[in-house]
Amino acid sequence: MKHLELYIFDLDGTLLDSGKDIALAANYAFEKLNLKTFSEEEIISKVGYGAKKLIEELILEYPQEIKDKTLEYFKEFYYSNPVIYSRLYEGAEETLKKLKELSKKVAVVTNKYEALSVEILKKLNVIDYIDLVVGADTTSEKKPHPLPVFYTLEKLKSDKDKSIIIGDSETDVLTGKNAGIKTALVLQGYGNKELALSLNPDFVLDSLKFI
Repeated sequence: MKHLELYIFDLDGTLLDSGKDIALAANYAFEKLNLKTFSEEEIISKVGYGAKKLIEELILEYPQEIKDKTLEYFKEFYYSNPVIYSRLYEGAEETLKKLKELSKKVAVVTNKYEALSVEILKKLNVIDYIDLVVGADTTSEKKPHPLPVFYTLEKLKSDKDKSIIIGDSETDVLTGKNAGIKTALVLQGYGNKELALSLNPDFVLDSLKFI
């Protein structure tokens, strides 16, 4: 892995343990509309595919107008409170710092919105280690579509064969496969590990400390 030049990280579940804050925001939204709330574990099991999909999967039986209003309340709370309990995973900051010391290019590609992702990375004091943040709204497609990776490769002038995506879910592995770059699955976080492993990632890591 050391010969690689570009390291693309997922955010939630990979660099960032954000589940508690996401659960708080989701339940705030449900309470505003007098809907059933969910346990933190139930909500976290749906994390990783973007806020819209998170809300829709939790309240499948409700009409679209209720889902849309719930999403509005979710954003209202979460955008104002993105880092109450969220923290970097052990080894995340050290890994980012080490990669920059080795003159590697570092990007974050996430299904969170770009501005929100930048704000969180600033609050956690690691934005200076990251060359590019690509969010769900940066390009016309989001993971697992390869376009966010292609955009990253172009912006950072990097070659496919010297690039890797590192994430905690099948979405990240599939994104890398679709884009034709190396893939690494981290066995922490929120993703469906059985499904992710079935996609045969190039590397499997217990944590970011093993990069």
